[in-house]
Amino acid sequence: MENRRLRRRHLIGAVKVKLSGAGTWIDATLMNINRGGIGLYSTERIKKGQKVDIRISYLEGTKMRDVEQIPGKVRWVQPIGTHVAMGVMFEASVTKKTFPILNGCLAYAAGTTDK
Repeated sequence: MENRRLRRRHLIGAVKVKLSGAGTWIDATLMNINRGGIGLYSTERIKKGQKVDIRISYLEGTKMRDVEQIPGKVRWVQPIGTHVAMGVMFEASVTKKTFPILNGCLAYAAGTTDK
């Protein structure tokens, strides 16, 4: 069996999330991400089923790089101490055409050149 950890690359990122149509962005921390959605930690609770907008900034060298704003829907919420873990399913496909910067970051993390 192939050991995927040997070639896995990690993305370090800051996340902002807000209810769709709301004006206040909430800080969150990236747990994991793929083309279907994102897992994150936050001190603010967002209810399951709510539509949200996600904005991700990745560390590139010594600078933070902003990535596109992506619409999503909260699929699960789990309290963890004073924080909340949640999973957000993207409501748009992440492709070269729709979200080219995020697509490139995910390709990098997977160790592929599909940019």
